[in-house]
Amino acid sequence: MRARKYIKSDMVCPIPGGFLVTIEGIDGSGKTTQAELLARFCSENRLSHVVSKEPTKGKYGQMIRDSALRGRMSVQEEIEVLDKDRREHVKKLIRPALEKEQIVILDRYYFSTAAYQGAHGADAEAILSENESFAPQPDLVIVLDVPPEIGLQRIRDRGDIPNQFESIESLERARSIFNDIKRPYKVTIDARAGIPWVWFWVSKHFQVRALNKISRQLKNVSQHDLSVEDALNRTREFFGEDRLPIVATA
Repeated sequence: MRARKYIKSDMVCPIPGGFLVTIEGIDGSGKTTQAELLARFCSENRLSHVVSKEPTKGKYGQMIRDSALRGRMSVQEEIEVLDKDRREHVKKLIRPALEKEQIVILDRYYFSTAAYQGAHGADAEAILSENESFAPQPDLVIVLDVPPEIGLQRIRDRGDIPNQFESIESLERARSIFNDIKRPYKVTIDARAGIPWVWFWVSKHFQVRALNKISRQLKNVSQHDLSVEDALNRTREFFGEDRLPIVATA
């Protein structure tokens, strides 16, 4: 199952301020499949959403993709081009969608830049900090964790060619960086299991974080154009009439 570049859905979004979730992991970890399943969940539950990925198909994202044909850029050049691609992505899609209170589902974000370019010598934490100076931080980061050997075999099994620039060793370094990232909104899922098992945990983490974001508004209604009644209605709309807000966690 492959995700399209993005899917727009003119439905409703009961989450104040929208909700940004990014699915991360090394090649072959199942990111695209899980992003598509999450988009389907949103459609089935009438939740307004967009799905996108990085690098994008814009001018700068295409430069990264084309490097497979003309030879890899330097690590610093890749960071700079990815930065330009992301700034455009944030301006044209991510921030506008969040302002419309939509759910934004990303197949890779700046965490992949930290992991992949970090695996080739860049300072991963510096990349995260630089991106967080202009790009919205996610409400939820899901890292799908698999050993490189499994990821590469999955790519071959579906008839694709693995990234020629990434060795087993570099993918293992990228995997290690993904796992070492410390952010309160990050969760890691063992993605060696089958798609249904992974989806079960992706959906659970998404639902809990989304519900917690709604419930937090009950404590801060004076800071938002949101009444207690509206917040409760949004919660019921998201999870059904029999569900109540739960205490927010990190």
